[in-house]
Amino acid sequence: MSKTILDRIYEIKPKSIVYLLSGGKDSAAALILTRDIVKQYAVENKARVYILYVYVTGNTHPLNAYCAYSIGKWHEKHYGFKFVAKARNKLFQDYMSKYGLMIGPRRWCYLEFKEKVFREFHKTLPKPVLYIDGMKPSDSRHRREIITEELQYIKAYNREYWAWHPLFSISSNEEVLEIIRQHPEFKCILRLYEKFGDSLNCIVCPYKPRKKLLQYHFAEDLGIIHDYMKLVMRSKYYLSKYKPPDGNILMWNSEVLVNGCD
Repeated sequence: MSKTILDRIYEIKPKSIVYLLSGGKDSAAALILTRDIVKQYAVENKARVYILYVYVTGNTHPLNAYCAYSIGKWHEKHYGFKFVAKARNKLFQDYMSKYGLMIGPRRWCYLEFKEKVFREFHKTLPKPVLYIDGMKPSDSRHRREIITEELQYIKAYNREYWAWHPLFSISSNEEVLEIIRQHPEFKCILRLYEKFGDSLNCIVCPYKPRKKLLQYHFAEDLGIIHDYMKLVMRSKYYLSKYKPPDGNILMWNSEVLVNGCD
């Protein structure tokens, strides 16, 4: 963490600091890397610190919620950060049947189930607001375009705020996991990745590669999701992507082992 970033934060003087916790490895690592200095800043400047977790109704796995709650409650006790869990009064399956799956910054799954939650919570916060997330430019081409520096001023979706990306210079998933391994209060995240290869904040996601779905499929049968897709969706691409592996369980094991999963 550079002194320049810390100096700029003290100059900005945020009255509210919000961690965006998904229950995944990146947002967890961002919390680990910054929580001590954030606690110090909050005490010195009487700022409020929140850990915001958004549950996507109909698409977040309950194990992800239990993990996120465990992390949030631990930080309430040991750091004094307030854990806040939010969800929309909507169901993912309703939108999926109407619009299918979309990619891009205007995709309904983000705008309807996360951004609207962020926007409503943002209205309640004393300003200026600093959000801390686990996004990295190495995540995707779109993120390389929008994440141009570690600390940015953002005007988007009727919100104005500062965004801190502590993983800005990290590109290796293994480096992120190594940070988490050193802190037992985050062990639930490691267990999710070991079993499912994913945090499961969103089970159905158009960005997940087939090999990741295979690992998840091996841990829990995705056939019910695929059957629902056949009823409401016409996309051959997504029907094929979420289709259970062909053959018996021995062939299924081999496919996972041969292709490997992140």
